[in-house]
Amino acid sequence: MNKATASAKFLVLLACAIFLLFDDALAQTFNLSYSLTEGGTNRLELDQNNQSKGVRINISSDVSTRYEVDQRIIQPLESRDVPGLSIRDNFVFRGLTGTNRYGNLRIPTGDTPLRQEDQLYISDNTGNPDSFTLVYGLIHPEEIEAGDYYGRIGFTLTPIGSTRQPVTQILEVHVNITREASARPRIEITTPTGSKQIVLNPKREETKTASLIIKINGKFKKPFTIKQFLSQQPESLEGERLDYDAINFMVKDVTKGATVNQLTALSGMPQNIYSSAADAEAENNLVVSYSLGDLSQQQAGKYRSRIQYLLDEMGVESRLDSIGLDVENAPIFDLVITPQDQKYVIEFRDLKPRGPAKRNEIVIEIKTNRGKKYQVTQEVHSDLRDKEGRVIPSKYFTFTTESLGTKGKLSSTEKKEVKGGNTILFISDELGSPDKFKVIYELSCSEDVRAGDYASSVTYSLLEM
Repeated sequence: MNKATASAKFLVLLACAIFLLFDDALAQTFNLSYSLTEGGTNRLELDQNNQSKGVRINISSDVSTRYEVDQRIIQPLESRDVPGLSIRDNFVFRGLTGTNRYGNLRIPTGDTPLRQEDQLYISDNTGNPDSFTLVYGLIHPEEIEAGDYYGRIGFTLTPIGSTRQPVTQILEVHVNITREASARPRIEITTPTGSKQIVLNPKREETKTASLIIKINGKFKKPFTIKQFLSQQPESLEGERLDYDAINFMVKDVTKGATVNQLTALSGMPQNIYSSAADAEAENNLVVSYSLGDLSQQQAGKYRSRIQYLLDEMGVESRLDSIGLDVENAPIFDLVITPQDQKYVIEFRDLKPRGPAKRNEIVIEIKTNRGKKYQVTQEVHSDLRDKEGRVIPSKYFTFTTESLGTKGKLSSTEKKEVKGGNTILFISDELGSPDKFKVIYELSCSEDVRAGDYASSVTYSLLEM
């Protein structure tokens, strides 16, 4: 076989191998599609009479690659006729629990305004094909200016840890609002200022509590109950979550029907806040008061969620409204010394030669919610001396640190001489948890010590690491 023939044969074999590899890649499936749960065209149509509709997301894959699905606002809902007129917080979505089989649905089950980008779903480790259902809807259509609004939402399927290209599908959205949307609802839910947002902040007097007004318009023919639940556990931008029992509510001054008249923690499950009388007689107005519980163990940050309200008419539930909830937990980073008069001085009174050793104890408590590691130091500014300037040698002056259920690390559990300058007393745990410990100072009374009162100045410092 000559060289030309061998080269031609090699090229043919190489071409075949490339073709087979390319053909195999083409045979693999990695795709995303969607369908409207109520049928129709691939455009989501909403109005005040059809305020919510479902979209089924389908992922087809046989490549055994883990993946995620995100949604992104490609074009906000905007009017084509009136420049600058748009729909923002009134356009919401939620996920239907149990509509997926394998992976993790990452979206709340309560109505939530769309952000610029939202992670919807993460597959299981083997990247099984899956599907799930989203519900898009309008809240407070009476607040939206009449007109036609158009927008676009992109769904993107992205492989995790793979060079395979993402797949994107576009959902067209059309919202039509007419003047009929301003019709007065049977039950109105709002704040005293007319906003749809509750803000709680313990550091500001005007936001330590917040009120919600529920107006019951007209008469009901059947007994009914008004319920509420948090669409998701309040969460900060850093991903920290606020405990449900950090927020309380109660309703006062109800004479017709039954209510919650004592402080009760909010919940992620529906809870009754008011029930009419058996003959459906009810209050005209209810005032729900929201307040904060103990936030001392909660990390600093701004936490957000939404409170959903439902109407239950003898077992038939319908959505009433939702109110935004913001909880602002201000940063705390404080050092508390007990007793207070020992904060800047270590003092031993009535010292006598060959007398019993003298002890002086302080308790150091760190109050913090910053979630950052820290340390406590002591700085001794002077020798231990009396009013005449007589100094006690440092070998007689010692200290130890003692645990008080301490979570962090104590630096001196054995006796050490108290020396001038800075000394680390304590280092927190990795979480920067609030903590408490004791410092014990001891003075031995040798025969060469002069009688009297002795003191040294000291400063305790709290520093983030």
